[in-house]
Amino acid sequence: MIAAPAISIVPPALSCAGASMDLRIVNPIKDTTWDALLWTHPHATFFHSAAWAKTLVDAYGFECRYVVATSGDELRGLLPVMEARSWLRGRRGVSLPFTDECAPLLTPGVTAESLLDVATHEGMSRGWKYLELRGGHELFHHLPESVAFHGHVLSLNLKADEAFAKFDDSVQRNIRKAERAGVTVEFGTDAAAVRAYYELHCRTRTKHGAPPQPLSFFEKLGEHILEKGHGFIALARHEGRAIAGAVFFRFARTALYKFSASDERFQDLRGPNLIIWQSIRRLMDAGVMELDFGKTSQANEGLRRFKRQWGADERVIRYARYDFARRQFVKTSDLAAGLQARLFALMPVAVSRCVGRAVYPHLS
Repeated sequence: MIAAPAISIVPPALSCAGASMDLRIVNPIKDTTWDALLWTHPHATFFHSAAWAKTLVDAYGFECRYVVATSGDELRGLLPVMEARSWLRGRRGVSLPFTDECAPLLTPGVTAESLLDVATHEGMSRGWKYLELRGGHELFHHLPESVAFHGHVLSLNLKADEAFAKFDDSVQRNIRKAERAGVTVEFGTDAAAVRAYYELHCRTRTKHGAPPQPLSFFEKLGEHILEKGHGFIALARHEGRAIAGAVFFRFARTALYKFSASDERFQDLRGPNLIIWQSIRRLMDAGVMELDFGKTSQANEGLRRFKRQWGADERVIRYARYDFARRQFVKTSDLAAGLQARLFALMPVAVSRCVGRAVYPHLS
């Protein structure tokens, strides 16, 4: 366990630093102006959006308890938090569940600690076991780290040929190999694209030692995100068969490479490489300036190396977990590196899907 910095358990009304500031708990799903409000902050990401909130709430039943500071029509501060409940793990607050990184949004006059005070008070009053912050560690003063991951971001502020030249030689060769083999990439947002991707997703998750998310999650993702123009699915096909796929989200001028999967029987065709390259070109044409490759377990050196080969800049994503019973920040483990990962990898895909449906409501 780690000694906690001072956290004041005070009512939200007392945490407001300025008289003209409105500090409150908000549900973005019920606010039709939410995304317009986010556009007023330069560091807002897709994970702060209403589309992501709707997907998580509809798929898993979480409850939004976002801590928001506003001044007029301007967003001054935001700490997104969802309450997760299950009979197995009790109540807990997460910022945000099943999300790689969701740092607080701040402006001058608002501190991360002031938003954390409100969230902590909320957790005390609602009986949370813990509050987990995912990202934005550098915005807090002396906040203990619970677990860390690698993050990778690729700048798209250049021409396509210039971007290609920055890729590692092995990436360039794999892209050309896929093209010579006749692999093609198609983009979709409909239910058929979701289902085609999901079949690949189940194979890949099982192979890597994790149960796949329920199909219902991807159906909600399609409904609230893809069909609303906030992202797309890219599928690599060879002779009509889907051999690889990826899911990309977009908000403003940033994009996120959220999920990827492939059929290991066609690994030699290098479908995933062609998907990323064709998606990068599509995003560049749409004016996107930055592609986030998401988080990577520190135990997964192979995936870390793969992302760096695209010329992405590496950083560290740090989580912090506050345990209410102990009144301390505590260490946690990276589930991708444990014994359970090796056990899941031995399961048939059909069994892994059943396990995923059973366990995901308890995970966050």
